[in-house]
Amino acid sequence: MKLYPDFGNPDRSKVLPWFRRKGDKLYPDFGHPKGFGANPWYKIKGNKVYSEYGHPGGKSVTPHFTIKGNKLYPAIGHSNGVSAAPWFKMK
Repeated sequence: MKLYPDFGNPDRSKVLPWFRRKGDKLYPDFGHPKGFGANPWYKIKGNKVYSEYGHPGGKSVTPHFTIKGNKLYPAIGHSNGVSAAPWFKMK
C-alpha cells in the first residue's frame, strides 16, 4: 500500500507516493521530498499514526494523523495542528 499527498497537504496531490506501508510502519517512498528511506517515519496503531525514530522530529506518543477510511488527517501531534482536510490517501 502507498500513501499519496491529498488536497489538504501543502504540496497538494502528487503522482508519486510519499510513503509505503509495510505492516504497521510507514517508510518514505520515491516521491517523498526527502527521498526514499529505509527507516520508518510512522507507526500505525488502530486508527492513529505516531511518528517513529526515523521521523525528523523523533518518536512521539501523540498521534500525528488519524485514519478515516483510506485518508489520513492531521491530528493533535501534527506540527500544523488538527485539520478536517486529508493530507494523504492510501491506495
